[in-house]
Amino acid sequence: MLLYKRILFLLARMFLRPDSKTMVFESFQGRSFSCNPKGIFDAMISDSRYQDFRFIWVFRDVEKGRKLIPDARVQLVRFESFAYYKALAKAKYWIFNSNTRDFLKPGKQQVFVQTWHGTPLKKIGCDVEREGNAVTKVSEISKIYHREAKKISYMISPSAYCTGKLISAFDLRECRKEEVVLEVGYPRNDSLFHKTKEEIDALKKQLRLPMDKKVLLYAPTFRDHKHSELGGFAVEQGLDFKKLREQLGEDYIVLFRAHYFIAKRLDLKQYEGFVYDVSDVNDVNELYLVSDVLVTDYSSVFFDYANLRRPMIFLMYDYEEYKNQVRDMYFDIEELPGPIVSNQDDFVESLQTYQPEKWQEKYEAFHNKYNYLDGPDCGKKAAERIVQ
Repeated sequence: MLLYKRILFLLARMFLRPDSKTMVFESFQGRSFSCNPKGIFDAMISDSRYQDFRFIWVFRDVEKGRKLIPDARVQLVRFESFAYYKALAKAKYWIFNSNTRDFLKPGKQQVFVQTWHGTPLKKIGCDVEREGNAVTKVSEISKIYHREAKKISYMISPSAYCTGKLISAFDLRECRKEEVVLEVGYPRNDSLFHKTKEEIDALKKQLRLPMDKKVLLYAPTFRDHKHSELGGFAVEQGLDFKKLREQLGEDYIVLFRAHYFIAKRLDLKQYEGFVYDVSDVNDVNELYLVSDVLVTDYSSVFFDYANLRRPMIFLMYDYEEYKNQVRDMYFDIEELPGPIVSNQDDFVESLQTYQPEKWQEKYEAFHNKYNYLDGPDCGKKAAERIVQ
C-alpha cells in the first residue's frame, strides 16, 4: 500500500509543476479544519492581496470538509488520494501541522511550512529519551523528526522558548536550519482575541449547552504508552464522572475532549446532561471560548488557553510515572499558572476555592515567557513571511 502511494506521488510530480499561487493546507493529516493551517488560511482568504491565489484543503472526509468550508474558491481533496498527490505536486506552498510521510518531499521550487500544533511541555521528537511510547521506539522517533527537518522551509513559533524547543526537537542545527523558525505567534489562537460575548453565547447554543451552568473543559493529554495489541490505545478518563456529578453537577457541566485515537471508543451515555463528548468538535478554540475553566495535565492546550486569562487546574494523577518513565518535561511544573493536584477530591477543592488574584502574578510571568507573541493577527504575519 505504501509503495502504491509513492508511485501516485511520483506520477503526479512527473506531469505537474508547482504554481506560485497555489497553496495546500492540511491539519492533523486531514482530520480537521483547525490549528495553525486554519489560522493562516483564514487570514489569507479574507485578504485582497491573495484574491488570485488557489487554496486547496485536505480532508479524510471531503463531504464533512465541504460543510466546514463552503467557500467555492477552495478545492477539497481526499487525504492520500491521487488528487491529493496532484495537489502536492501543483502547490508551491505546503502548510501542514504534523509530521508527513517520508516520501512526501517538496521540490526545490516548493515551500514546506511545518507549523506544528502546540507549545510543548512534554518532550517531543529528538529530545525524547525514555522508551515510553508503546508503539514507536525512541530511535525511530528521532529518525522521523530528522527526516521531517530536512523538508522544512519554515516553522511557526509563539515565543523564544518554543523556538528553542522546535530547534532541539527537530534537530534543526544538524540541518543548519535554526533560522527557519518564524516568531510571529500562533495563528491558531487568532480567534481567541476576536469573539464577543454574543458570539460566545451563540457558540454555546450551537453546541447545545445549558446557559445556566458553568462550563468545565477537560482535555487530558494522549497517553501513548498505554497500548495493547488487542485493545489498541487505552481509554483513560482520569476523573470519575459519576462521583464528579455528585460533587459539581448543580453548578457545572463537563466538556470532555479526548484524542482522536481513542475518541470513537468513548461511551458517556450514562452521564448525559452532565458530561458532553466534544472530541469531534472541529476547532478546539470554540471549546476554549465557551468554557469557564480548563482542566488538563501535560497537554499543550494550556499554553493556548492561557491567552484567555481564565482559571486552569492541572490534574496530574500519574505525574511521577509520566515524567520518569514516559516523556519527561521541558520545564518545572511549578511554573504552571494554576493549582497542581494529584486526585479528584483535591481537584474539586481547588476548583471551589480558586481565587484569581492568587494566580495573577504567576499568570503574567507565564504569559511573558510562553505566549507573548500571540494576538489577533498572527495568521496575517505568518502569511506575509511565508509567501514569496
